[in-house]
Amino acid sequence: MTHDPDATLLGRTPGLDETHFAHDGLITKHPVRAVALAALRPMPGQLLWDLGTGAGSIGVEWCRTDPTCRAIGVERKAKRAANARTNAAELTLPGQFEVINADLTKGLPEGLPDPDAIFIGGGATETLVTQCRPRLPIGGRLVVHGVTMEAEMLVESLHRDLGGDLMRFGVETADSIGRLRGWKPARTVVAWTWQHTE
Repeated sequence: MTHDPDATLLGRTPGLDETHFAHDGLITKHPVRAVALAALRPMPGQLLWDLGTGAGSIGVEWCRTDPTCRAIGVERKAKRAANARTNAAELTLPGQFEVINADLTKGLPEGLPDPDAIFIGGGATETLVTQCRPRLPIGGRLVVHGVTMEAEMLVESLHRDLGGDLMRFGVETADSIGRLRGWKPARTVVAWTWQHTE
């Protein structure tokens, strides 16, 4: 856990190591987070919805790119929402990142201000995507990541029906194999990016 709300210690470039966050092991890893932020394209003054926020790492990194960026995270599990609030307090400016404890399977929480970009990192469904798309302005970005076969089938279908960009990527890190070293693969990530153009 690191205290750096004004980004003077760790800088503003996305991809902070997981050691800087409070989390339960399920956190978007830093190379994947950097790819997500590149697709989300944060701009000064813009608002992100980070749906299925978990530890809040995407929302935190969005806010750190510019002090005028804001994010709202929505998380079903209370302990993960608490971690996201801790990370918001330690790594973003006061008021930049709000975390709501809510179950997205019951729909979007009432009263959310319209976003400029949306990230769905957990629990993506066709219904949720359908609810999100009309809330984006022209130029708004929607990014969905998943690691399950169900998520892969969903984003393939979304890409076929709605267009956008679809990619699948994996990350491997050096690890010990006895007294030697080898590559340890992380779970493969599927990523669908869509922009509201009409």
